[in-house]
Amino acid sequence: MPMEANARLFNCARCHSQVVICSYCDRGNIYCPDCSRHARKQSLCAAGQRYQNSFKGKLRHAARQKRYRGRLRNKVTHHPSPFIADNDLLPQQPNEQKKRTAQPIICHFCGNYCSSFVRLRFLHRRTGGKVHHFSSWPSGP
Repeated sequence: MPMEANARLFNCARCHSQVVICSYCDRGNIYCPDCSRHARKQSLCAAGQRYQNSFKGKLRHAARQKRYRGRLRNKVTHHPSPFIADNDLLPQQPNEQKKRTAQPIICHFCGNYCSSFVRLRFLHRRTGGKVHHFSSWPSGP
């Protein structure tokens, strides 16, 4: 049986859902897999906005828009919204009570099984620091 990874349980900073992440995937994550994509997109958009507000960004944006208007001859309007029927019926689902069984804990990022004991805090790894070796200790009197 393969060794199960240590896991951390946290609430997503964006949607507040509970997330389990194994120690192999954990890089100090604060978002669930879905929200991490949205947060990354939002971060890139904010960086682009800051750049376009700079003098260099404004010059380049104006030059790009000038090239775009030169290429554009025929304007096309937006496509219409898709048609949605007003009176569709929802599929009927049986009203059965589910039996509660112990579910295995699975990492939301890689899908691997994790230990049933989860951490609530980050795993602190020692970085740097002075390491003493027995051969470097001073010898006796």
